[in-house]
Amino acid sequence: MRNKFASQSPVNVTLNNVTTCIEEVNEYVYLGRLLNHNNELEPELHRRRRAAWAAFNNIKNTTDALSCPRIRAQLFDSIVLPALTYGSEVWTFTQALSERVRVTHAALERRLVGISLSEQRQRNLHREDIRAQSEVRDPLLVIKKKKLGWAGHIMRRNDGRWTRLVQEWYPIGEKRPVGRPRMRWSDSLKEEISLFDGNHLKTHWSTIAKDRMAWKAVIRDHTR
Repeated sequence: MRNKFASQSPVNVTLNNVTTCIEEVNEYVYLGRLLNHNNELEPELHRRRRAAWAAFNNIKNTTDALSCPRIRAQLFDSIVLPALTYGSEVWTFTQALSERVRVTHAALERRLVGISLSEQRQRNLHREDIRAQSEVRDPLLVIKKKKLGWAGHIMRRNDGRWTRLVQEWYPIGEKRPVGRPRMRWSDSLKEEISLFDGNHLKTHWSTIAKDRMAWKAVIRDHTR
């Protein structure tokens, strides 16, 4: 898979006097995450949704047999929720994509408590009513906690890895293209975690994240 800066010539690998041309693809799965040429998250969310339903179907008979909501919720949160949120600490999350995760989780939650969507509407049950019955964790808070934890981890690294270098890199002499820029991974952190004095940036999130204790307090405040 190449970006626009890479050479378009074929890539050959020679092993034991045998030369093989590496296949060029637009997407591939690496460490369980689907990566694609356009860096789009939606195809990966489809995979996460299928994985979550598959995980839930594997434990459906067990959850139906459990009479204790707390134990049932713990089983759901330990098996289904990780399948839905796998790799979410590096997601570039927009409002539309976060809503898709919430909708998928809500459907799983209804199935867990044995209520259909039509029944929920007929009984005029709100999301909070279903959550009170299921007692499961909020997926968006889980994703936020994972993202904040990963952000603090990479900003406290001092071994020269690219994960921190790419966050601190600012291009010089490059002109931004016309139009609204694409959402970046750190944009939500900048708006939610950074400290502002009015419209002026007081402390950037990356500075706060370098202090472990201060960042732990940030995580607690934002994931309650």
